[in-house]
Amino acid sequence: MSLIRPDPDVGTSALPFGSTVYQRVHEHLRAEIIAGRLPPGMRLKIQDLATRYGLSHMPVREALQQLQGEGLVVMSPNRGATVRRMDAQFVRNLFGIREALEGYLTRQAAGALTPDDIAALRAIQAELRTAHRTRDMQSIVRLNRAFHRTIEAAAGNDEAIRLLDLHSNLIGALRTRVGYRPGRVETVLAEHDAMVEALAAGDAAAAGEIHDRHIRGARDDIIDAMAEPDDVT
Repeated sequence: MSLIRPDPDVGTSALPFGSTVYQRVHEHLRAEIIAGRLPPGMRLKIQDLATRYGLSHMPVREALQQLQGEGLVVMSPNRGATVRRMDAQFVRNLFGIREALEGYLTRQAAGALTPDDIAALRAIQAELRTAHRTRDMQSIVRLNRAFHRTIEAAAGNDEAIRLLDLHSNLIGALRTRVGYRPGRVETVLAEHDAMVEALAAGDAAAAGEIHDRHIRGARDDIIDAMAEPDDVT
């Protein structure tokens, strides 16, 4: 069974650098975690990283603290920093929160989205279809998040969006690593289309029902993809 997977030849050197040393370290580490080059459970020793980058401990520590804030790294007094483990139960927990919180915002957005917002959602859908045709995994993940973010923003609840953004970093990292199972992206596109029509009609109940089914499908697809053998092509 084939999966859409990220291109293993894309390295971190192509990433845009931040304006500070710790931001550059953060961007490199984040890219390596998302790509799976730093696997879940791996220890990230400050001394080793400082030596690798030719830096003092301070910018490395700041980079790891930022990654902890994004949920990609766990820091503990006894073990230091480790890449967060993401097993099936962890995914269920994340998506349970996402279904409740994002579902609430989707229902709230039904009466708040403007014609320009609806047009933006349809434009994102067109880009998603192009990314799917070209099997551009990173763009699919980015555009999927942009679609939901556009809906969430219309609800006007910045605190809820902040929490969802934190979870989206984790989900995006995992999705980039495991890919989509066959047929899933087509289902995503169809469900997005249905959601847009319900939102355009101001039908909060229908939009919320479609959303909840959509999120449960995403959860199950990720869990199933995580169970696929690593050598599947």
